[in-house]
Amino acid sequence: MRATLHQAVTLQFKATNNQAEYEALIAWLNFALSMSVKCIQVFSDSQLVVNQVNQIFETKDEVLKKYLQQAQSLISQFEDFSLTHIPREENQVADRLAKVGLPDLRRTQVFERPSFECAEIHSEEHPPCWMNRIFNYLKDGTQPDNRQKVKKLKLDCAKYVLINGSSIEGLMPSPSPSA
Repeated sequence: MRATLHQAVTLQFKATNNQAEYEALIAWLNFALSMSVKCIQVFSDSQLVVNQVNQIFETKDEVLKKYLQQAQSLISQFEDFSLTHIPREENQVADRLAKVGLPDLRRTQVFERPSFECAEIHSEEHPPCWMNRIFNYLKDGTQPDNRQKVKKLKLDCAKYVLINGSSIEGLMPSPSPSA
């Protein structure tokens, strides 16, 4: 079975264009894994990201190295994966989505921090990832004391599913019912 899916990603932190392209790729890989996709073909208009992932370009930037490591970790979970570059001028679908957005806002992911920070082991230098509260609730029901915060947490958790629930890497966006 072959399907084409669209999903919006909103970043609530400063990111370069290349970092945003990696965030979009990582979000898609997580989304595909949450739907138990085994084979995936991804098209991107980011020549840099495509060539770094395909090991044609060397990754020198330290932040992009972290993104690349996270992307490669996710890619390794697919039986078959390909990433192909599409020139921007030939990518009308992405252009249209960027200009008008998605009509179905249930498929919009909002990231408060770079995704690689959420995958790192946290120390006192790194504050807890925003995903930790969602992961802890889904894993063992941990809730805040405040009733209003519990309500917000439950609403946030409705957007996620825990896959192989032993680590935060298993926290994936829930597939939308229309997908």
